Amino acid sequence: MSAAHPKPSPGGRRAVGAVGGVGEGDAAQPRGVAEDGGRTVARNVAGLVSASRWQTILLPAISGILIAAPWLDFSLYPFAWIAFVPLLVALDRAADRRAALWIGFTAGLATNVPAFFWLVYTIRVFGGFPLPLAVFFYGCLSVFTAMQFVLFAAGFRRLGFGPLGLAVPVLWVTLEFFFPNLFDWRMGNSQMQVPVLLQIGDITGPYGLSFAIMWVNAGIALALRRPRRWLPLLAGVASAAVVVTYGVLRMPVIQRAIDAAPPVAVGLVQANIGIYEKGDVSLFDINLDKYRELSRPLESSVDVLIWPESVAQWWVATNETQLAPKHNPFIGVQPYLIYGGLAYEYPRDGGEPRLFNSAFLIDGAGQVHGRYDKQVLIPFGEYIPGASFFPGLYKYSPQTGQFTPGNGTQTLDVPGRVRIAPLICYEDVPAGIARGMTARGAEALLTIFNDAWFGRSMAPYQHEAIAIWRAIENRRYFVRVGNAGVTSVVDPFGRVLERLGMFTGETLRTEIRPLQIQTVYTRFGDVFAWSVVGVAALWLVAARRTRRRIAP
Repeated sequence: MSAAHPKPSPGGRRAVGAVGGVGEGDAAQPRGVAEDGGRTVARNVAGLVSASRWQTILLPAISGILIAAPWLDFSLYPFAWIAFVPLLVALDRAADRRAALWIGFTAGLATNVPAFFWLVYTIRVFGGFPLPLAVFFYGCLSVFTAMQFVLFAAGFRRLGFGPLGLAVPVLWVTLEFFFPNLFDWRMGNSQMQVPVLLQIGDITGPYGLSFAIMWVNAGIALALRRPRRWLPLLAGVASAAVVVTYGVLRMPVIQRAIDAAPPVAVGLVQANIGIYEKGDVSLFDINLDKYRELSRPLESSVDVLIWPESVAQWWVATNETQLAPKHNPFIGVQPYLIYGGLAYEYPRDGGEPRLFNSAFLIDGAGQVHGRYDKQVLIPFGEYIPGASFFPGLYKYSPQTGQFTPGNGTQTLDVPGRVRIAPLICYEDVPAGIARGMTARGAEALLTIFNDAWFGRSMAPYQHEAIAIWRAIENRRYFVRVGNAGVTSVVDPFGRVLERLGMFTGETLRTEIRPLQIQTVYTRFGDVFAWSVVGVAALWLVAARRTRRRIAP
């Protein structure tokens, strides 16, 4: 039975249908065709949504995981050379600026959350905050650090890949140099297991290697997005080849200087004192006994013994040149002793004493040959940001210290043997202090630290991976002595020669060579990074002006 045709409406007008505004007088579509069309539209919409999710979530998330991978296991360093490719492809496809920023934010979270999750433990234990509050602080920190990727996305949106893909390394290195990360990681740090790649650091710091890594990433992404455009990839590979060639040529030159320098025997002592035992006043003497007992077998065979950060828990006035017996941690020690302790001084105008986290150099008679006060303090551990304006914040974190930063870069000069640049804890992460002390005559680098606050995590090894660049930049032996690990000896090539385990009580006798090489980096600092920043600034300004001229 055929369907009845609708009758014309009065006045010749067609009645308006209920669906899609189709009049009743229009020819009716067969039901099967309409259903097929609806399913096609639904599939197309679903495909667009799926593609959008792939582009804005999955691709940048993959990049974040690949960037984080070497920081969770340094044997995964090859991932760094392809890690940014999915992110760059997603940014190149982004429909608008807002989409690009979300892509960057996703990549930033996917990088920082897994790579540095140990900060939750550190904030909770070191700062004394309850777990929910520690997680909240870490969440805030992760959002903040993700802004580095958001800024990168914004810059990429403005410049694109640029000629030969150069905009990508220029933008990223600029952000590496300027963005205030709490943990100053660089892409170049991920390559610590390939020493030949690191040697460019005595000219450029880690930024030269980061530049090459990012250029290769840009070249691969362009090859995927623009078929038959291989020149950017070849240029990126050429930059990596330059880095390798420099390393191959530079290493023998440095080795000759090492061979010509006299050896200095050093004893490193890692007693593995737990963070709670370390803070228990009743155990101070017992803790020191452990260090003395571990040190005695080394006494006769080394020129200097080194103990970690804040081993001695009593306060010593900054003007003391001769320690009283009660303040001498090792009376009668045969070699010189460098140890971490605490110092104080009263302001000339009165008031509360200033407290310092210090490194002391003494002899067996207790004579103080040198003292250095830590300059870069750890937030939530040694001070609370903003507490100088709101002192009440300390009641929420009673375990947090109230230390004062030091104001000088004094070396510790072991008479007749070696001039040592002392760094305490986090101070081997920024490059400036080690460089400044080397420029003032330091012949070797030393960090005393306590990474037990990081627990059994990758954090101590991440700390080491960043710190070894100080040895390369200044071409100095670098000794790192931790309370519970990772104690290690790093040569001027950035190679870890010897390393003690985590949470073990051990000693290590080693030899270092005092060096007086003056590198380009020691003399001129981050001239390479500043040059890249200058190029980025000019490029962005020029792009902005061009956009204004072509705007309607």
